[in-house]
Amino acid sequence: MGEPFIDRYQDNGRILDETWQARPNIYESRLRLLHRALTTKEPGKILSIGIGSGIFETLLSERYGITVAEAVEPSASLGAEAKAKGINVVQSTAQEYDYAGAPYDTIVYNGSSFGFIPDDEIEATFSRNREALADGGRLVLTDVPEESALGILLQFAQKYEINRNDLDDLLVGTTFFNLDTHAYKPNWHPITWYVALLERIGYHDLRFFQTVLSNPPYQKDTVEDPIEGYTKGNYVAIVAER
Repeated sequence: MGEPFIDRYQDNGRILDETWQARPNIYESRLRLLHRALTTKEPGKILSIGIGSGIFETLLSERYGITVAEAVEPSASLGAEAKAKGINVVQSTAQEYDYAGAPYDTIVYNGSSFGFIPDDEIEATFSRNREALADGGRLVLTDVPEESALGILLQFAQKYEINRNDLDDLLVGTTFFNLDTHAYKPNWHPITWYVALLERIGYHDLRFFQTVLSNPPYQKDTVEDPIEGYTKGNYVAIVAER
């Protein structure tokens, strides 16, 4: 039996939409990163896990004509916002979802949503994802890596009682919710940790894309198109083939 799900967004389902408006350049850079990762081949039938309030999925549809067939979101508050946008959402965790619509061409975890899966459950979950993918299907993960400048700041802000006045100038415009009331995600790992995990499970032909290369005080200033790699970006996408 896995750990019980804790809804960190209870009664706060609008927070992601509100921070999109507050940090448009970062969200635009993240949208372009997600689009690049999804289109290394035809995305086909997409399952989105941890869809949040459906911001990115709505924009993918409106701007690029990429639609999500199924979506999973454990938070009732966030899921309600996604449903209001017309997205087919089931309230569930990735671990408990039945994947009844398999096979999928693409399974995507956007915005570090897999960072909420406990470490002792993530290998089994990614293995189930692989089984639910069609031949040649892909698992797409986007993340703030543990080793990135933004990741290091967020981890320190979560772990230690640091005066917010010492961090606000660095974090303004970077995080997608308020660290006074939320943790970014409970589980942090470098990209290489996920590479080893995915390859151990049997994924192959991994590709990497990154964006928002600036140091934290400047991350909100401009929109960036993604480039290949993972050693410089504060937001990184991993594409792994079944």
